[in-house]
Formats: sequence, structure tokens, C-alpha cells
Amino acid sequence: MASGMHQQWPTEKWEHIKKPTVHTVQTVTLPSLFSDQFFLGFHDQLQRWAPLAQNKKPASFPPYNLLKIDENNYKVELAVAGYSKDDIEITVEKDILTVKSKVKEITTSTEVIHQGIAERQWSQQFILGEYMSVKDASLKDGLLTINVERELPEELKPKTIKIK
Repeated sequence: MASGMHQQWPTEKWEHIKKPTVHTVQTVTLPSLFSDQFFLGFHDQLQRWAPLAQNKKPASFPPYNLLKIDENNYKVELAVAGYSKDDIEITVEKDILTVKSKVKEITTSTEVIHQGIAERQWSQQFILGEYMSVKDASLKDGLLTINVERELPEELKPKTIKIK
């Protein structure tokens, strides 16, 4: 090819390649989703989930694990080293499990040079599903374990119908 000459790419070779289609994404909110005809009776669910919208940023302390043991049993584990069972309060109100520290008044005559162990106020909330109930809680080696169980009413449990 001579200097100064530019090769033209034949456009007919590239006409068979389709240009990407631009799709717009529609934002779906829970209220708009549950106003759909297929979600009859879900308005009470929105009320149950409303506290999640109020706490947009979940608490980061204390760290926790959510474990599914089986279809009906779950565990919530919170790392609460330095707190005793008397320092922690667990409550359930309207399907909201709240775990929080109680006010600790620390009086010491010792000068604290560095305080890396948390002794602050904290609170964690978990929304419980339908028919979920807190069974018990235990504190061992700085790990608070809360057992949660789904208790379906007898009329909602699957049943076998005998054919006569």
C-alpha cells in the first residue's frame, strides 16, 4: 500500500452484526410490587417489613451469623465477648426480635491507656417470619445463641386424606 493511502473497511461485511439493543430498567418498589393482582393479601407483609425501611443501614455491631438448621429451625449467633447475660436484653414484639445491651456503668480508679474492648451500647433487630417464635437463648464463651423455630398451626400442616 502506498504511503498516504488509507484502506477503507468494507461496511457490507459488518452489516450482519446487530447493534446492541438498549433496555431501560424500571425500578420496582415493594408497595408497587404487592399492588399487583397476583399478590392479594400481602399488605400486612408490608407493615411487618416497614421497620427494615426505617433502619436503612443495618447495625454492624455486634457481628452475627444467621444459621438454618433445618426447614423449621434457625439460630441467630451474636459475638458479644465482654458482655454477661445480665448485660443483654432480648425481646420480641410484633415479629421483631431485638437484642441489645443494657446500660453498663463502669467505675474504675484505674487509668485506661487504650480501650479496644467494646463496652458500648448496641442493638440488633431481626424480622421474624410468620409463625416464627424464639425458643431460648444461651451465652457461652462470648457467643450468644438464640434458637428460633417455625411453629405452624395444626390446620396449616400438610395432611393426608384417606380415600373411602
